[in-house]
Amino acid sequence: MALRVLIMAGGTGGHIFPALAVAECLRGDGAEVRWLGTRHGMEARIVPGAGIPMDVIAIGALRGKGPAGWVLLPLRMGRALLQSLIVIMRYRPLVVLGMGGFVSGPGAVMAWLLRIPLVIHEQNAIAGLTNRVLSRMATRTLMGFPGAIAGRKNLVVTGNPVRGAIAELPPP
Repeated sequence: MALRVLIMAGGTGGHIFPALAVAECLRGDGAEVRWLGTRHGMEARIVPGAGIPMDVIAIGALRGKGPAGWVLLPLRMGRALLQSLIVIMRYRPLVVLGMGGFVSGPGAVMAWLLRIPLVIHEQNAIAGLTNRVLSRMATRTLMGFPGAIAGRKNLVVTGNPVRGAIAELPPP
């Protein structure tokens, strides 16, 4: 049976392109990769173009939404958790990889609750809110830079994934 990996990343190219590099590598090794993203994020245009099947959940940024956003947060989060659960139950990944962005949150929580190995990768020198929270649940937390997340036993500095097409460019 092929390794089945659910990759969660969205919002910005800083999360999406490193996740695509991981997907490219995994698929090259025969793994089955599926993506969890949002309908309106950058990933909705880029991921299908890379030939990766993508499921969408309805979730948005938590910050900057004012008082109404905080009041609606439990409903929005509940819906996103349920949508993530449905995707995970249908796909049955052997590992879930969160590469950052708010879309990683609900799927990571469901993976943790279902005891599916959860790996988080932080690409930035200072971790974002989602990855700081999820690193507490993760089986392993990978970092592009030392010190991006501190105080955990499961930390590994790996550097940042780079797509093959970029790695093959000649030096300047």
